Amino acid sequence: MTLAGKLRRWLLAPQVAQRSQFYARQWTTAERLEHQLRLWNQQWREITNSVPYYQRLQKQLDLPKEFSSWEEFRAKMPITTRQTIQQHAAQMCSTRRRADFQRQTGGSTAQPIQVPAWSSEVRNTTPDIWLGRSWYGVFPDSRLFLLWGHSHLLGTGYRARVRRTIRELKDWLVGIYRFSAYDLRPTAMRAAIGAMIRFRPDFLMGYSVALDLLARTCEQLKLDLRHLGLRLVLGAAESFPASDSQQRLSELFGCPVGMEYGSVETGLMAHTCPEGGYRVFWRTYFLETDESASGVGCPVLVTSLFPRCVPLVRYRIGDEITLDDSDEPSYGLASFQRVLGRCNDYVLLSDGAVLHSESFTHAVRWCEEVLGYQVVQNGTEIHLRIMPRGKLSTEARREIHARLAKIHPHLANVPLVEVERLQQTIAGKTSMVVRA
Repeated sequence: MTLAGKLRRWLLAPQVAQRSQFYARQWTTAERLEHQLRLWNQQWREITNSVPYYQRLQKQLDLPKEFSSWEEFRAKMPITTRQTIQQHAAQMCSTRRRADFQRQTGGSTAQPIQVPAWSSEVRNTTPDIWLGRSWYGVFPDSRLFLLWGHSHLLGTGYRARVRRTIRELKDWLVGIYRFSAYDLRPTAMRAAIGAMIRFRPDFLMGYSVALDLLARTCEQLKLDLRHLGLRLVLGAAESFPASDSQQRLSELFGCPVGMEYGSVETGLMAHTCPEGGYRVFWRTYFLETDESASGVGCPVLVTSLFPRCVPLVRYRIGDEITLDDSDEPSYGLASFQRVLGRCNDYVLLSDGAVLHSESFTHAVRWCEEVLGYQVVQNGTEIHLRIMPRGKLSTEARREIHARLAKIHPHLANVPLVEVERLQQTIAGKTSMVVRA
């Protein structure tokens, strides 16, 4: 642990303790839903006073100034999609104050959006992050080995260098070692293990697909890895790709394997617990399932219960979950069993390089001209399908290629093919990687 890490733990301790005490109370279902409704109505009053999109929506649909029940809310409030945010981004921002930063996402949906945000939003969800990790004995001063994408390395120019330096300094201060998850070849995975052994972290976190490949590549190093004494292996950003992924990782490192559930747009919404299943941080987000959809899982809709620059109201996040076997209603969820799907893929290049699909997200998501994208692989040949707002500018093409080249030289001239729509599955889902 570092001095800055100790300071961070000391500063966050009261907030995490308060959040822990809140959830430790024995809430009945009725009490929980009533509390959430009270929080929502507080936000709704503010939203209809400061967000032009919802001011107009309230008038058009004759929505109440205050909702009497969650049943009324679900019956009258329309669902928000990524397309809604793409089309009405400016009107969905609060006029109270300017945004502090942009949440940029593409992820497994291959539909990049930029969501303006306030720094206070991060402060609202940070206690939930450390509460979930504390269930496994991980705290704000614990040393972290992070197998992740490095989008801060892809920019160009002076500002990019400054951002990179600041990121590296912050990581060093709080005890974080970042290792790129873009390259998933066995040599890269073994290099990650070597760096991890030298760093000696308290816990490991990474893209779930990258962690799975790490476990399959380095099984022979089990003895060395168990000597690290990790407290937790934490998967995030996507589901594990195989039914035995978590078991393999647990056996390799000799510790529990957990999962965070959230998104770039939301931050953390739920966390696995050692007893199994996910606990929802329902003080922060109201989670419901879309009962109009059909399928194996239940599509998730998210409503924020705290002040946001862009409030999320019945936002279809693109994930499906399975619910607990209980008589609990399918809204205001306090727990669920597991997340289905949302497993990002990988791409094979002609030189044998294996790239995590998230690397393409980081190269494209900054561009406001791009509505959607898809990687098409035919053997070792690849191209990117780009669904632009109009026509992709020369400047945008040049910057996308520059960012791709930083990930791997073979991507410097990958074809960018403009299309009107992306290929979808029979279920209507858009895969990030398509095999031709």
